[in-house]
Amino acid sequence: METKKATQGDELDGELFRQRHERPGDVFMELLAKEKLIVAPGVYDAMGAQIAKQIYVQRRATGKACTFNAVYGSGWAISGMLWALPDNGFHDRTTFKTIATHIIRSAHPLPVILDAETGFGNYVTLTQTVEAYHEMGVALAHLEDQRGVRRCGNHGGKECETPEDMVAKIKSWLRVSKAIGTSMRLMARTDALTASNGGLENAIERGKRYMDTDYQGLRPAVLWADAMMDPIVIEKWVDAMHKHDPDMILGINYSPNKDWTGYYRTKYNRAPPAYADLHKSGFSVMWHTILQARADMEASYDTFDDMAGNGAEALWRLHERQRNHPVGDCQRMTNVLPWQQLEKELGGEAAVQRFEKSQGYKGQS
Repeated sequence: METKKATQGDELDGELFRQRHERPGDVFMELLAKEKLIVAPGVYDAMGAQIAKQIYVQRRATGKACTFNAVYGSGWAISGMLWALPDNGFHDRTTFKTIATHIIRSAHPLPVILDAETGFGNYVTLTQTVEAYHEMGVALAHLEDQRGVRRCGNHGGKECETPEDMVAKIKSWLRVSKAIGTSMRLMARTDALTASNGGLENAIERGKRYMDTDYQGLRPAVLWADAMMDPIVIEKWVDAMHKHDPDMILGINYSPNKDWTGYYRTKYNRAPPAYADLHKSGFSVMWHTILQARADMEASYDTFDDMAGNGAEALWRLHERQRNHPVGDCQRMTNVLPWQQLEKELGGEAAVQRFEKSQGYKGQS
């Protein structure tokens, strides 16, 4: 059979109608098996995912190393940046799905790890969450064991539900996964480490139970204990988990909510761990939950403060900073050029003439 050659139109369509992995969970696991380590910047919108993707693709194309190979979709960042509300469960599944769908499309080909909170319901109603996340193309979803008003793992006031209730949720998740044949993997998360009814030993026992939960051969793929930073706690946690199961895949939130540099300098008189250090300690999946959020808040604050004191000069300085920056052409960053090309191809000569005779952005900065 003759193989159809890719045309310019095919390339344009591939750029416009953003592709997704057919089996994203398999892509994630194959990437982990090949590269031994998954690292992801945390984003809260499609632009953040696109920027991460562009950097990854450009560095790989030019033979440069790229320390990250996935993207993390953060519940904290979505709540904080889109509504200026704390990570206390203010968004529902429908809203989250709308935002995350665009994150996943913009991140492609990078696989996406996505926050599933406490499942947006109990062990019965979270079944719809599994289907929604599968439809979006999530590679790895994480499910946490908080009870009551769930919140950021670095907030005070946390309480964990009973291990039995969390096991029921995990079984429910796995059962739906089996029924629909999804490739999406599950990461079980415990907040017991810093919860009012938890502690390190409690977190260890919960971790064992969660990862031992089985439904017809399916189990959680990754385990995460949130709010972990201290090297002594890390060592005890990893040792306990790998004594229980030497092949257990462990993840860690290298959280931008925590001052890792200050903590390690003050308490241990040394630098915080690099990715290689955490990998050597036993973690194979790591991410910075709110990295984009913190970077964007800083940039916005500094620019607006400059404007408050210096007026239009703030805009002039912004243009100077961005003159040769990859994001300097902000129209191009919204992918307007391929859409204009599609309009001309579909609209024919009349559309081409309309662009030629009109003023406005056509690719110039």
